[in-house]
Amino acid sequence: MATSPTPRRLSRRMSRSAHATALIAAIAVALTACGTDGTTNGGGPGDGSGSAGASGDPVAGGTLKYAFANTIDCVDPRQRPQLTSRNVGRQLGDQLTEQDPQTKEIKPWLATSWEISDDVSAFTFHLREDVTFSDGEPFDAEAVKANFDAVVDLGARAPQGSSFIAGYQGSTVLDEYTVRVDFDGPNAQFLQATATASFVQLSPASLGNDPADLCLGDFAASGPFTLGSFTPEKSVELLKREDYAWASPIAANQGAAYVDKIVLEVVPEGGVRYGSITSDQIDLADGIPSTNQGYGLVTGASPGIAIPYIPLASSPKLQDPDVRRALSLAIDRQAIVDAIFQGTQQPASGVVTAATPGYTDQSEDIRHDPEAAIALLEGTGYDTVGDDGIRRDADGDKLSLTITYQAGSPDTEAQHQLVQQEWKEIGVELVLDPVATLPDVPIDEFPGDLTTWSQGRADIDVIRLVYGSSHPEMSMLYNHPDEELDTLLDSLQSTVDPAERQAIGEQAQQRIVEQGYTIPVYDRYWSYGFGPKVGGFAADIEGKPLLNEVWIAQ
Repeated sequence: MATSPTPRRLSRRMSRSAHATALIAAIAVALTACGTDGTTNGGGPGDGSGSAGASGDPVAGGTLKYAFANTIDCVDPRQRPQLTSRNVGRQLGDQLTEQDPQTKEIKPWLATSWEISDDVSAFTFHLREDVTFSDGEPFDAEAVKANFDAVVDLGARAPQGSSFIAGYQGSTVLDEYTVRVDFDGPNAQFLQATATASFVQLSPASLGNDPADLCLGDFAASGPFTLGSFTPEKSVELLKREDYAWASPIAANQGAAYVDKIVLEVVPEGGVRYGSITSDQIDLADGIPSTNQGYGLVTGASPGIAIPYIPLASSPKLQDPDVRRALSLAIDRQAIVDAIFQGTQQPASGVVTAATPGYTDQSEDIRHDPEAAIALLEGTGYDTVGDDGIRRDADGDKLSLTITYQAGSPDTEAQHQLVQQEWKEIGVELVLDPVATLPDVPIDEFPGDLTTWSQGRADIDVIRLVYGSSHPEMSMLYNHPDEELDTLLDSLQSTVDPAERQAIGEQAQQRIVEQGYTIPVYDRYWSYGFGPKVGGFAADIEGKPLLNEVWIAQ
């Protein structure tokens, strides 16, 4: 039975609480002084402020100068889940389907229609007949078959796509513009997956190229731009494709792009990106805080996993669900959002973000309640607090946890420091282990006790990949399966009925939280700032810009 805290412990927590308040204030001042945008994807709630950009009719011509917040090492979006790679991939290639940002409906794009078998194991796509790749090759059923086969061949190099196509038996060309994709069992999430950049369509002539060369842009695709040049980690140049005439159904401009060229430069400092927009040195930038003034702004909520701390299933100190749940209860999510992100993100209220189809509000379980956290820890045997303020079990072992993470992000460092202080208030030590490069190992061999993870997708199936046990690099319970959870996640594959998927998703999300498999922290928002000459800016459901829509007033 949990015991009430002694006066000595209570007074110690009160002292730490005051220290945490001071730390929050210090972090907020430091980040403001740095001009950081506080997140790798940027953005924040609200409609933004400042000028609305150019108005009137679109104008053709000119060069769009675009600043990226993050570096980019690969322009093949099939091989990278990061939004920067997908932002570029969106401009170079197209997908079979599109997902409406407002209704979440799957809409025809390169596929004009489709049928799904009763057992949800076969998908037949009818294709447009007027699409070509930039190398002149036609887009047809043979091309679609070659693309799905190529994702299978990429395997772990295409981490998302290979998981979406698990159980793939092959594609059958029924006629020149009809193809059937078969799986060895139900795969209900597959249709939505065809609306992601994981299945961007490349010219069959490119698919045999070395994956490293594909990352560098050695491919032809069907998008509104072609690759002019690419310097990894620094810059990308995109060139308008004059004959483009099959844009996404969510795009107003169905023809060729308005701008002739796009020059993308990596500008990691948020203050520099902001200053460059207001001084008219660049036209468009991502990761711009909505709290700034003086430019056009578009923001939106990102669907997918709420940004979490994830207890590693391999950690011997985190085998008890109550210990994991205590860590979640000790986190003050609102304080993190306010101090580190200046309110441009939202506190997490569930396993997935509120913008994700299938989201369940779990705010009652995902709350800030340090007293409840202490009660859980004492109930697990960590009922002795040493002079250093850290809890110990009956053997005298300290509840000391390590997180290994990639160094270099001021907001990440500040967040870890704040959580470090919040966990110390309940008697848990968090040791920060920043490294230059994260180890390339399966998740069950990852060092330390905790990690962080981000996975965007506008489908509840995103929890199957992240909180299941099937994928060595991306499934957090890999080699440590929870059979009850895996059964629920696998059953998501057997039905396309929205109500059934919602019910299954709710049960799975509840299991994830009850077992403490995740410690959600915040819902991520994306944002783009642009100058007064920029018109027509829009983005897709994941926040990838539709740059064939953008025009520049001359």
